[in-house]
Amino acid sequence: MRVGRLLGIFAFLIILTAAGPPVARASAGGGTTIGPVQISALGHPGLCWEAGGNGSAVTLEHCDRLLQGQQWSLTPGGVVLNGNGYCLEAVPGAPLYIDFAAQCAGAPSQRWHYRSGQLTSSVPATGSVAAAGAITGTCAAIVGPVVPGAEVTGGACSRRAAAPGLADTVSRWSIGYSAVTLTPGQGRGPSGGTFGASVTVANAASAQAAYGVSVTFTLPPGITAAGLSAPASGRLGLRCHVSTLTCTGTLPAGTSGRITITGRVPAAVRPGDSYPVQARASVTGTTQRSRTARTTASLSVTVTPAAAPQPRSPLPLIAIAAAILLLAGAALTILTRRRSPSRPPTWPTVR
Repeated sequence: MRVGRLLGIFAFLIILTAAGPPVARASAGGGTTIGPVQISALGHPGLCWEAGGNGSAVTLEHCDRLLQGQQWSLTPGGVVLNGNGYCLEAVPGAPLYIDFAAQCAGAPSQRWHYRSGQLTSSVPATGSVAAAGAITGTCAAIVGPVVPGAEVTGGACSRRAAAPGLADTVSRWSIGYSAVTLTPGQGRGPSGGTFGASVTVANAASAQAAYGVSVTFTLPPGITAAGLSAPASGRLGLRCHVSTLTCTGTLPAGTSGRITITGRVPAAVRPGDSYPVQARASVTGTTQRSRTARTTASLSVTVTPAAAPQPRSPLPLIAIAAAILLLAGAALTILTRRRSPSRPPTWPTVR
């Protein structure tokens, strides 16, 4: 009994340890300050937000990590502060600027949310686009070419990439940079049996959370997949779909996990042969820190000899035969008792 209790406590501690720390959310009220980091437009990692002193407009400039005017932090209260100590003001329909109004304590025009790549204020948008109906709040956006000197304005938010009639609007931002990489594992399986292969996807601890992560596998002709899975516990926020051979989701900073793919090895493949499995990672919601990061992986699945058929153990047959004999013996005993004549009672003789 004591041994069972100790094993149960030990298993519970293992589960708690494997669960890991909670994931920090990149939005106001998440309890964690994001930054200081640089903010860049998705697809334009070389251009970053920059603002100087009180009243300065926010513009896109060539990224320079040494400039305090390019360092930004998003506080748990939703205030966006730059490295010079000023906060971002929401100005619908006009260029955004920084100031120190109300000591940047979080006035309605100073509170922002970062979701799905959009930096959004609850201040209502204005203008003809706001009347279209598919807009909520004011978003940081650029209308026009994404070039050095372009001003970040308070545009209308849209659930789509651009608001109606504003095809050149850019409203998706990367707060910081992700550093997602893929590392190939090993694969093997018997001829005519099931193979298993894996890759490890990771985001560096020094990076920011990677949003819009996709890891897609490609199999050679004639090879079909039967399963695709990522760890269900811990901080790895990926969901896998075997129909598309893709795992998608969010990868917090400092996390990694193994994605496993299984399938059928054709019986015609000879033992000792191997075939390639390709994997590719892409990040659409955060700008990658380096364009040379290893986001592809190629691994070989080695074909092993088919497992020899195991001889059937005679024990199940012996057990069945013994059970039949026991039942037959019990039935015979019952029949014998029913057919035997009953004897009259024997009384003592009185002399």
